[in-house]
Amino acid sequence: MQLILHSGTGRSMVIEAIQNLAKDHDIVKARKQIEEAGKEIGQAHDIQTAMMSAECDGHPVEKSILLIHAQDHFMTSLAVRDMAKLMVDLYEDLKK
Repeated sequence: MQLILHSGTGRSMVIEAIQNLAKDHDIVKARKQIEEAGKEIGQAHDIQTAMMSAECDGHPVEKSILLIHAQDHFMTSLAVRDMAKLMVDLYEDLKK
């Protein structure tokens, strides 16, 4: 559940950063918000890494629909964050 929590929080923070950028046009603020979101996503990454390390050490991780759902949340948060960074770059270029 922690993987879902941190991934979802990070993704929501990134989306909020882009929504705020569209409203107030503050590129610096958007980048900072995305960076903060990255900390949540980083926590999710740490959880995923711990699970993979445990399995590599011979401690099987139960494969369940919940784990699949958690992985889906994590991968989506990474994609959203990366696209948001590109959107901010594009916005900055268009503003020049």
